[in-house]
Amino acid sequence: MKKKGLIKKLAVLLISFSTILTPLYAAAAPTTTTTSNSSISTLEKEKQETQNQVSEIDAQLVELMAEVSTLQDQIDENQQEIDAAVQDIADAEASEQHQYEMMKKRMRYIYENDDKNIITLFCESGNFSDFLDRVQYTNSIYDSDKQMLDSYEATKIEIQEMKKGLEVEQLDLESQKKELSSKQTSLNAMLAQKKQELADYDTKIAAAKEAARKRAAELARQAAAKKAAENARKVSAAAKAKAAKKAAASGAATTTTTNTADNATTTTTTTTTTTTTTTETADSTPVVTESLNPAPRTSISGSSVVAYASQFIGNPYVWGGNSLTEGIDCSGFVVEVYKNFGINLSGYRNSASLRLVGQEVSYENIQAGDIICYQGHVGIATGAGTIVEAQSRSQGITNYRPYTCHPIVAIRRVI
Repeated sequence: MKKKGLIKKLAVLLISFSTILTPLYAAAAPTTTTTSNSSISTLEKEKQETQNQVSEIDAQLVELMAEVSTLQDQIDENQQEIDAAVQDIADAEASEQHQYEMMKKRMRYIYENDDKNIITLFCESGNFSDFLDRVQYTNSIYDSDKQMLDSYEATKIEIQEMKKGLEVEQLDLESQKKELSSKQTSLNAMLAQKKQELADYDTKIAAAKEAARKRAAELARQAAAKKAAENARKVSAAAKAKAAKKAAASGAATTTTTNTADNATTTTTTTTTTTTTTTETADSTPVVTESLNPAPRTSISGSSVVAYASQFIGNPYVWGGNSLTEGIDCSGFVVEVYKNFGINLSGYRNSASLRLVGQEVSYENIQAGDIICYQGHVGIATGAGTIVEAQSRSQGITNYRPYTCHPIVAIRRVI
């Protein structure tokens, strides 16, 4: 009785231990995946912030370039005014000099011929009033020359003052332009730096996504292996418990007979034997395994399916599409490829439905042409560790991703 109770307790303990291990194994993968996604999300957020800064700097540069252009127009216009002022000064000086020379000649003539001039004027005058008019005319010529010289001199001074003012303004404009150019140089350097940061973020994000993909694939492989091992442990524990229960029941069944001839009692015990097929794991723990590798139902080879599917690599992905050349999605791709071999899967036109077609296959028995189903996705095994698939809008139809690019939900064989 004690032996029977011990066996029952051992069986219960094995089953309980297996049940506890399952959630522990399952807890590891999501944490790592969440961490990777968080890292990628942080990088993408930082990239977006940098992109916003680039846009802001671009806007500042556009505004700054407009200011520089306007300022340059002012500088050019101001320079033209300075050049015109310089020419006006030169013209005024030339006119002043010419007038001065003419006046000197007239004055010299008047003074050198002063007496004769007066007598001539008197003799030629019709009367004294006319004589005075002639003298006054001569003086007016002198006064006119003098006024003209004064006017030329005043104009020259005015133009020179204007030229000085323009030159001061020109210096100020040049200073402003230099300051704006310096600011533009600084913004260009900042823009170049931010663009380099963007390129760095693209590299980092790509590297992080690739690392996350590889890690997810590794975790999926580990999770599948752990799940298979745990299921095997559960089956083994259940088988052991069942065998122990039957053995205990058999040990309790006895037959007692009495020999009246010599009053001797003989006890006969009937024992039931149960045989379980087991395999040895890496840690030498015997477990029960179930390997699913159904025999082909058709004469179609998986390699011919893969060869046909591979000729469409590079063609576009189109959600809901049905054309292997113009555009198609993942489930449509699988349906159309097998349609070429006379296998009608049109009633299973989504990744979830394709989990039910054909026969189930174990991961270790995947062959070329098998359909590998994921959550929301599906592809065809190449037999070389990768799938040929309608991957995404950005990638189109490809054949380079491994079987474990996503956690596998089901593997089906339809040939």
